[in-house]
Amino acid sequence: MCYGVFRVDHCRFRTGLFALNHRDSVAFQTYDNQAYQLRGVRHWLLVILFSSVFLQRFALPVGVDGVPINLVINLTVMGFLLLRGQLSVDPARAALVLMFAAYALLSTAFNGDRSSYSSALLAIAMYIPFAFMLRSLDTFFTDCLRAFQSMTLVCAILGIAQFFLQFVVSSKFLFTFHNFLPPWILLDGFANLLPIEYSSPLNRSNGFFMVEPSVFSQYIALAVIIEMLFFQVKWRLAVYGAALLFSYSGTGLMAFVLLPFIMLSRRSYGTIAALALFAAVALLTADLWHADVAQQRAAEFGSNTSSAYARYFAPADLIGRYLIVNPQGLVFGLGPGSIRDYIIQMPYETHDPAWAKLLVEYGLVGSALFWTMFVLAVFSNSPSMWLSTALTIGFLCFGGELLDPRLQSLLLIFCVLPKRAAFASLRSIGDMRMVENAT
Repeated sequence: MCYGVFRVDHCRFRTGLFALNHRDSVAFQTYDNQAYQLRGVRHWLLVILFSSVFLQRFALPVGVDGVPINLVINLTVMGFLLLRGQLSVDPARAALVLMFAAYALLSTAFNGDRSSYSSALLAIAMYIPFAFMLRSLDTFFTDCLRAFQSMTLVCAILGIAQFFLQFVVSSKFLFTFHNFLPPWILLDGFANLLPIEYSSPLNRSNGFFMVEPSVFSQYIALAVIIEMLFFQVKWRLAVYGAALLFSYSGTGLMAFVLLPFIMLSRRSYGTIAALALFAAVALLTADLWHADVAQQRAAEFGSNTSSAYARYFAPADLIGRYLIVNPQGLVFGLGPGSIRDYIIQMPYETHDPAWAKLLVEYGLVGSALFWTMFVLAVFSNSPSMWLSTALTIGFLCFGGELLDPRLQSLLLIFCVLPKRAAFASLRSIGDMRMVENAT
């Protein structure tokens, strides 16, 4: 009888051990599967970053101007992540995105010939991703920051090399791909090749891969801010600083208004001293890098013949000339794509920064819808409010960013997709489901 009891207990023990091993095996398989999926998500996010940095100049030959390949890659990656269950919908943001999309289509229909369905559809395609967020935080944010710094560092080194190589290499391939690659795969309308001043034989650095020196300066400025916020590697800051000097562009410097506050909030006194030393060296070597050109460009804000005036002041002149006198247009907008017609009529060069383009094309009503969606998507539960603010400054000031997928890629990766508040609940729910499935 005792022997029988022993056998029964032994069988129960083996059965229990088998069940335990089975549960552990299922749990480990589930964990391995999740880890594999997270690696895939990380790789796809890095593809978006790579296209934002290195594929800026390329387009698909669709339509008159072509479709930026960045946009195609962004939408493809987002669609893939959605199908794989790695994205969740934010209800409030999704509702605002759909409302803005409906308003854009209605505005196009009611404004007739002066509006463009292609412009409305492009805007819808670019901002549909703002309705989503990643289901898991993992280390995506930090990994993407490191990847962006590495990619931008490559462009910074190439930009410095560009400036000095032009003394010994006469090929324009140092600065532009036009006449070297088929025109149908290149975006048109960008000044890849720009002299440091009128009639100068020297050209401004554009980082080789970037569309313009101004865009190069924007990315370098953002890299400086990220370095200050998260890494503070001094030698990288020195490389970024040198690259910024050789871009001879002040566009990216707009975001530097945040730097004093960032450094003081982090008590980065050593970095402050290093930057002061860098500034002193730059002043002492001013003749070598043509500092007088930078001073002349800083004085351009007062002249309506300068690019600085075209980017920051001329849009307000355009609104005063054509929109303020049209109350209906001011409230409801003149239709997607219509700002081009009014830019042509301006007596001097005029750009289309996001705030001006929104107001002219979508009016106060459409602008209110868009900015509510934008602020909610970019700032709510952002991993870094400093970085969200820096990117928003770029979005407002850099020019042409409303329908430019380069900066939108960075907004997606660093602000829109990673959300802190939702991750804890989503991860706990996922862990509970994993345990339930395992048992």
